[in-house]
Amino acid sequence: MCALPDFVVDLMTSCVGCRRCMKVCPSHKYGGCSPWLSMIAKDPNTEMCIGCGKCSEVCRHTNPKLVMLYLKAEKLGVSTPEAFVRHGFSIPPASDDWKKELPKYKEGRDVFVMPGCIVQGKIPYLKYAAIKAFEYLGVGAGELLDNTCCTYPVTFRKMDEAQRTEIKVNLRGNASGRDLVTLCSGCTNELATSGVYAPNICTYFSKYLDRIRALPGLKGRKIALEPGCSSERFYTDFRMVVEATGAEIINKTRGCCGKNIEGVSEKLMEERQAECQGAEFIVVGCPNCQVFYDRVEGGIPVIHLSELICLAAGDAETQRFHKLRIEA
Repeated sequence: MCALPDFVVDLMTSCVGCRRCMKVCPSHKYGGCSPWLSMIAKDPNTEMCIGCGKCSEVCRHTNPKLVMLYLKAEKLGVSTPEAFVRHGFSIPPASDDWKKELPKYKEGRDVFVMPGCIVQGKIPYLKYAAIKAFEYLGVGAGELLDNTCCTYPVTFRKMDEAQRTEIKVNLRGNASGRDLVTLCSGCTNELATSGVYAPNICTYFSKYLDRIRALPGLKGRKIALEPGCSSERFYTDFRMVVEATGAEIINKTRGCCGKNIEGVSEKLMEERQAECQGAEFIVVGCPNCQVFYDRVEGGIPVIHLSELICLAAGDAETQRFHKLRIEA
């Protein structure tokens, strides 16, 4: 425990042992980590934390999720990624070849879009979807210049807190006073911990419900709504945007995609696929969720919320990059 920052130790000692966290933890449900045992430094499976934050949602006394992030970093012995040192992101950015396969689009400066590491490195075509979605709503948007990782990933927990805060504040400064929105709600949540306001794109879209309703729309299309763990707090905005397209939401429950925790991920994904049966496609708010849903053999197609707006406008250009494609 001596390697942990003092504020993390304080959070651990604030645990009262109610064990509410264990009842809602998706990882613990399938034999993974135990938030409660982690809080008292007696969990041998801390590295199996998914980072969903369900534990902190029900805790009335401390912040188990934050503790888990630091304990996991310590257990794995991680350090600041080399990719961040070289490129500014937790994973290497993808090439720009995707742009050659899409129609040219014009960037505006009313709103700046912060893609996040997963979009930047694995599904960069979502930058097109976001900028075009704003265009269909009459808003000029462009990619944030000099954008970097928000420092949320576990690999940044060894970095000095003051340094992490400086990075986040600088990101907001790079928007030059214009509105800044994220494609990853994890980025929104992390920036907020340092007092940096950058709403998720679902919150920004919710300002334009009348304009979304004016699009050709998706009336009659049956979809499943899986915002993702980090987007759960924005669920109301998310749902309003989806309903404004005319699509029918058929799933009754929402959950975690499972990420990449061996022994846990497969079972959680099976749960989500079963719950979403009958949907033509799944709509997510988390780029990481999109990556995991899109790789399920024989699974249900998935699109990001920004792609949903494009689809409602009749634009399915980004479908060519998906492994699981939506039927016309």
